[in-house]
Amino acid sequence: MWNQITLDVPDDLKDAVIGELSEDGVAGVWEHTAELPGATRLVAYFDAPVDVDGLTGRIRAIFSRANRSAPAVCRSRVEECDWTEEWRKSYSSFPVGDNFFVIPSWVDSPCPDDRLAIRIDPGQAFGTGTHETTQLTMEALERWVEPHSVVLDVGTGSGILAIASRLLGARQVIACDIDPIAVQVAKANILRNNGHELWTFCGSVDAVRDGCVHLLLGNLTADVIMEILPQFVRILAPKGIAVLSGILNEQREDVLVRCGESGLVIHEEVVRGEWLALICEKYGA
Repeated sequence: MWNQITLDVPDDLKDAVIGELSEDGVAGVWEHTAELPGATRLVAYFDAPVDVDGLTGRIRAIFSRANRSAPAVCRSRVEECDWTEEWRKSYSSFPVGDNFFVIPSWVDSPCPDDRLAIRIDPGQAFGTGTHETTQLTMEALERWVEPHSVVLDVGTGSGILAIASRLLGARQVIACDIDPIAVQVAKANILRNNGHELWTFCGSVDAVRDGCVHLLLGNLTADVIMEILPQFVRILAPKGIAVLSGILNEQREDVLVRCGESGLVIHEEVVRGEWLALICEKYGA
């Protein structure tokens, strides 16, 4: 038997609530469309007893800080099942940006004629295309990728951003991740999408030579971005562009200061919910 908790949350508080659930050892969280617009229904599963009253109190504190009414939290017990199969049932095809249409690899779904199909099986890697940070990065790609571009996708996860870069016409795309499982997932998805001139490796930016990247994708976290930002600048070509995503709005100032110290000028700041993406250019002739 599994403990199940269900609640509806505004989209701008969703990640904070999921983080709180994770602190309590949640085994998995499903996201569904809620009845109210601008909200998501979260269904969380725990394979061990959970202090629901304590968890509910911490969730209510999140809502209180945001001046929102506390949500109703429903609890129940459910039988064991194939969670991967159940999750697949909830993941369907959807458009992203102006150009893309993400299709689960196990679904025989047609792609609209005016969009580029990306067939994805994320496995255990990050990157289904549903998260705001991934969508912000894909939309930035549509504006900044050029036919001559050499693109590096750092922390590629499922490989979705690398695949999108190649579909938009980048000359060469390299995807890396420090997680070997993610690299395997990305390779499988690249093959699934007939990726040519697209390579992967297990590692990070320290393995990339100086000044060779025209467009860098860093959909990571603010802490990781700030830690390796000097390496980003090192591998960027003069006037190269870095798309930095996975930054919470409250972390904006810290990241902006670090970008300025590292020699990056900000071209765009794009916000979605509680997430921020920065599009930066490396100084130089």
